[in-house]
Amino acid sequence: MKRLIPAILSLCLMLGSCGRHSDSFVLDGTLQDGSTDSIIVFGLDNRFDRTDTIRPLDGTFRWSFQPDTVTTLILSLADGRQFPVFAEKGVTASITIPADSGLFHIEGGSCNDAYLPFYNAAINDTTVEMSRARIDSFIVRDPFSEVTPYLLYEYMVRKHHASPAVINTLIAKMSGNMQDAPFLITLKSEMKESKPSNTYLTSLALRDTTGKKIEFSSIGKTTTHVLCCLWASWNEERAATAKHAMKDLADKYADRDLIAIDLSIDVSFDRWKNIVSKDTLQWKSYIDTDGWDSKVVTAGELKNTPIYLLFSGTRRITFQTTSLEAMDRELDRVLPAPKKKTAPVSAGKPKKLKLNLN
Repeated sequence: MKRLIPAILSLCLMLGSCGRHSDSFVLDGTLQDGSTDSIIVFGLDNRFDRTDTIRPLDGTFRWSFQPDTVTTLILSLADGRQFPVFAEKGVTASITIPADSGLFHIEGGSCNDAYLPFYNAAINDTTVEMSRARIDSFIVRDPFSEVTPYLLYEYMVRKHHASPAVINTLIAKMSGNMQDAPFLITLKSEMKESKPSNTYLTSLALRDTTGKKIEFSSIGKTTTHVLCCLWASWNEERAATAKHAMKDLADKYADRDLIAIDLSIDVSFDRWKNIVSKDTLQWKSYIDTDGWDSKVVTAGELKNTPIYLLFSGTRRITFQTTSLEAMDRELDRVLPAPKKKTAPVSAGKPKKLKLNLN
């Protein structure tokens, strides 16, 4: 009997462990080109409020996590391609990623199985009207589908830059519960405000200091604002002053849903890399070597650098200014301070932000 007790305890621990992991979502992946390049995983909304990295081995991988509810994930590849995955409790899904521009395949779970036919049918749609009609039919068939927020993001926001009126019409056909999905709440709140630009820059391709291509949409989440100092080395002294002056503002809002970056529109990667290698700033630096033809420049109708830009979670320019004080007021408006249970002890007068680039 004494010998049986340890065995029984071990069995109980194993069963308990199995129970704790029975709600995990597991994703088995195959990259047909045998790639071992890292894959970045981020969420469509705050249901997956972090980024993770998948490191394939000989073109295959297994990745898992425990979702609280159906969670829309986006896999971002090193070559800039992105693929959606709908994670459900207790489901094992498989994804096959083609070597180039071929069709990807995903199966496992009701949402992935619902999305794949839509994806295959919509691959040749070329206009916003075609995508709108297809999404409309999808919503009518299932107004409760957790797939629909991603369809609006990918086809209405990212691909076709649809007008707020078109997007609102589609949202109105969804069930009341789905209209309260985190991504849609963020999207609707943005559409109520007056915007200086109607261009979404989710597909903007940048490069970091290693030369790796980075999709702008993979920086943070779709609920994360991006504070950016746009600059160029031909204005190097003013650019350096502007970048370093933004540090106090970035620190002030560090506890809110904000990421700070700087972005150069230099056409010379090597010259830019040499300059930023001397920086001591903690945020990441990126470059768009299209120069004045950069999509950021054309979207914001920018004439000079340096300038401060604020991007929404869906990567649209919502505010632009040469004044840090003006940017501070805008950040305080869109990212109000979280409520505190007790009043903080005063540590002296707050630091004033004094910089106007004009």
